[in-house]
Amino acid sequence: MRIQAVESLSEIGTVIHLLLRRFRFDYFKLFAARSAPTGSLRDHLLLTNVPPAFIDGFDAIGGLPAAPVRIFATSDRLAYQWHVSDLSVKAQGSAQVGQLMALLQEHGMSQGAYAALPTLDGRKHIFGVYGERDALTHADLDEFSFLSIHLLDRLETLEKRRAGQQTGISGLEIECLLMTAAGHDTAAIARRLSLSTRTVNYLVGSLCRKLGTDRLEHALAEAARLGYLD
Repeated sequence: MRIQAVESLSEIGTVIHLLLRRFRFDYFKLFAARSAPTGSLRDHLLLTNVPPAFIDGFDAIGGLPAAPVRIFATSDRLAYQWHVSDLSVKAQGSAQVGQLMALLQEHGMSQGAYAALPTLDGRKHIFGVYGERDALTHADLDEFSFLSIHLLDRLETLEKRRAGQQTGISGLEIECLLMTAAGHDTAAIARRLSLSTRTVNYLVGSLCRKLGTDRLEHALAEAARLGYLD
C-alpha cells in the first residue's frame, strides 16, 4: 500500500505494520501532543500495538513525557534512534527513569526510533517504533525518516479533510509551497525545513496532485487562486 493512497486511520495502521516488518521492529506508538506531556500516555495515543501492560506500567511510574523531551525542543523533522542504555546517566539521578529502563527491557523494547512532524496548529504528530534489534544503519535510518515523515504528513492531510478542507494540503506542503513561491529551490527548502531533498520532491509531487496539476508553476497559480498564497 502506498502512503499517498492511505485514506483512513485504519489504513495508516496497515502501513505502519508494513514499516515494522521492513525495519524489524515489533511495536509502535502514534500520538499527538502540544508539548512534552506528563499525563496518561493512553490519552495521547492515536494508534498503537504496544502491550496494555506496558502502557499501564508507564502511567503507573508517572511524571514521564510520552516521548523524549528532545522531540518537543526541536523543529527538526529528521528521525533519530535510541537504545535503552542511553537513559543510564539520567537513571542515576531519577528512580522514575530507572523504572522506565526496566519496563522497556521487560517488554522487549530496548531499541527504537522516533520521527516527529509539527502541524500548523501547534501540535506534533509523533511516530515511535520499538523492539530488540541492532541499531539501524545510516541508510536504514534515512529510509525510516523518509517514510515516517510521509506517513505523518499523510496523517495531517486526513485530519484536515475530516475538518472540511477539500484539498487536504498539509502544513508541511504549505511550507514547501510558500518557499517555492519565494524562489527557493529544492535544496534550499530541504535545508530550511530539515528535510531530505527526496522528501521535498515527494511533497512537491503530492502538492501538485492535490491541486490537480502536473507542473509546479500551475500548482502555484492554483494555490494562489485558492488563497494559500497572497
